[in-house]
Amino acid sequence: MLEIKEKNLDRREWYGDTDRDFACVYHKDQHFEGGVGLIIFTGLKAPDMVDSPSGSLCIADNGYQWLELAPKDEYFVITVMFHDDKIFQQYVDITQKNVISADGDAVFYDMFLDVVFNEKGQADIIDTEELDEALAAGIITDEEYALAKTTADRVVKFYCEKYEAIEKKLFEYRDTLFSV
Repeated sequence: MLEIKEKNLDRREWYGDTDRDFACVYHKDQHFEGGVGLIIFTGLKAPDMVDSPSGSLCIADNGYQWLELAPKDEYFVITVMFHDDKIFQQYVDITQKNVISADGDAVFYDMFLDVVFNEKGQADIIDTEELDEALAAGIITDEEYALAKTTADRVVKFYCEKYEAIEKKLFEYRDTLFSV
């Protein structure tokens, strides 16, 4: 069923039946303000595989890390996927809203449209057909539809202009949460 889904920074809606470590903080610096979380998978029964433009991709397995960033006053949440100390994918959920608590934990409302960056920083905007269906079904408004499209385009442009600097900050945020 097509609906705006409530999701959590620790991704309990996907991985509620597995062991994983999770830490989060509210973070504010000159580059980012909002909730920052780190998931380290420790008890998956099998690798989590998805289809990607380059074929089947393992997005989660034991030892994999997901850095989650929910920016304050924005309409997206970023999941940065690490394996063997390398970023292999960044997945950006375009959101209706992000609700961030004082400790950095967050709930967000996924609006169908997503942006995926591969390990080389190349972007694909995906699930546009789901966004179109949600508009046609009256699940989202014309304004929300326009906001989702504008936000996805803005995320791609920002990443393309500042990819190396962003990647450096992502490693810093992840390393900070290792010590929490």
